[in-house]
This record gives sequence, C-alpha cells and structure tokens, in this order.
Amino acid sequence: MIQGILACLVAMGSVGCIAQGQHDDLMRQYHTCEEQNEVLRSEIAEARARIQALSTSGDHGSDAQLSADLAQARSQIDSLQSALDSAKQQIRELAAGEGPLPAQLDSQLAALAATHPGLMSYDDRLGMIKLASDLTFDLGSDRVGPKAADSLQSLADILNGPIARDYEVRVVGHTDNVRIANPATKAKHPTNWHLSAHRAISVKDILSKAGVANVRIGVGGHGEHRPIQPNRGGGNRANRRVEIFLVPLQSPQVSSAPAPEPEIEVAEPAPEPDVATDEATEEDPASFK
Repeated sequence: MIQGILACLVAMGSVGCIAQGQHDDLMRQYHTCEEQNEVLRSEIAEARARIQALSTSGDHGSDAQLSADLAQARSQIDSLQSALDSAKQQIRELAAGEGPLPAQLDSQLAALAATHPGLMSYDDRLGMIKLASDLTFDLGSDRVGPKAADSLQSLADILNGPIARDYEVRVVGHTDNVRIANPATKAKHPTNWHLSAHRAISVKDILSKAGVANVRIGVGGHGEHRPIQPNRGGGNRANRRVEIFLVPLQSPQVSSAPAPEPEIEVAEPAPEPDVATDEATEEDPASFK
C-alpha cells in the first residue's frame, strides 16, 4: 500500500504549472493520498495494540517480530508524511500563483464565508464553499435552517453576478459513518448515501429559487465514503458537510425555457372543380331545401 501512496505523491510532485482540468485531477489525487494515509495510520495503531496485548501475554518471540514490523512501518510513515507535506506545500504554492477562480470572485466568496463563521468556510485552493451540516440541517433532516438559507441566498447573489455566470455549481453532500437508526428518519433517508444526496438537493433547491439557472447546477452525494478527518465511534462532525464547487462550464449554456414553435406556412387548398350531377347527396344542402 505504501508504495502505491508514494507513487501517487511522486506523480503529484512531477506536475508543474497546470490548467484547470489538471488542477482538479491534482486535488483528487491529493485527497486520495490523504485517505490512504489515514488507513495506514489506523493499521499502525492496530499493530501497536497487538504488540501491547502480546507483551502482557509473555509471547516475546511474536512481540519481537511485531516490534520489528512496527519500526519499519514507523519509518515508512515518516517518509510518507514528508512526501505528503511536500505535496501540500506545492498545492499551496499552486493556489497562490494560479487559483481556480478569478481574484474578484475569490474575494467575494471569502468575504461571504467570513460573515458566516462556523456555518460556512471557503477553500480558495478548490474554489469551494463548505457548509457545516450540523449548523445547516437538523439532526437526520434535509431541511435547510433559516440562517443557512439566508447565507445561500447571499451566495446565489454572487453566483448570479457577471463574474460567476460562466461557472458551473456542483453541490456535493457528505455524512460521517454513524448509521441511520431512527425509523422516521430511515423512512425518508434509508442510508447515508440518501441523506447526503437529499441534503445536496435541498441546497440546490434554494439556489434555484434564488435565480441560479438549473443548467448550471449539478448535485451528488458520497455518504460517509469521503471523510476529511478520521471517523471514530461516534462519527466526526467535520465529515458532516455540504461542499459547493465552482468550476468552469465545459459547454455553452442551453436555455431551459421551451423553444418557440416554428412557423409553418400552409398553402391554401386549390378550389375543387365544379362537377355536374343530377342527384343530390345527403351532404348536399340542396337536398334539404
């Protein structure tokens, strides 16, 4: 596993000045490496626990072997952490020199987040607004609270402005690893996948009602599967979040209004020729005279 993580970081380190799409790829690699790093730390913690258990049992032969394995793992995690720190520094430098958003839009989003501390934060590396779910929704609910709704209205004002009009809005929900147990909640949101997606849709609905065109908005949910911090027994509130990314539109916008019906010219029918007849038919008005 360690070799794969280090290869990931080496690939990141080889990237120089990059375009928007490459920047997105770099950030995805970065988050993947962080997740793998947490897995490795968890495995080392389990190894330490095994060594502690064997120490109390007196099985020193196995303990010696595990101690050697742990020493090697510590060395490897130190190397990994050094590479990860280097990658973080490169990303910081990348964001400072060539962020994903224009400076004015970046400033507007940062100022908005600053007016809603705790509820909203802004990551200028990713062009991403993050909403803390615990302050945005009630427990187990996808209903957006009044304060969060007001903040989203302010965000919509920015998104509808001339600077942001060429950016797509991607709304992504996340949860921690606490399973849904309340029957009433489970009836509406059977799993964390559902809850994360439903919360993203609720945020989308507010932005849509505030005038952000649906053609610019995408929604998704990852449940508990993309944590930004380790989940423990009671979950982790940092992982309960909704992220709103601004990325350049990949294709021209298409209006969602129905297209006008084309005008079709219909030729006047040619007059029927006069036909002489000696008998009146049922449809001939003369027969009723």
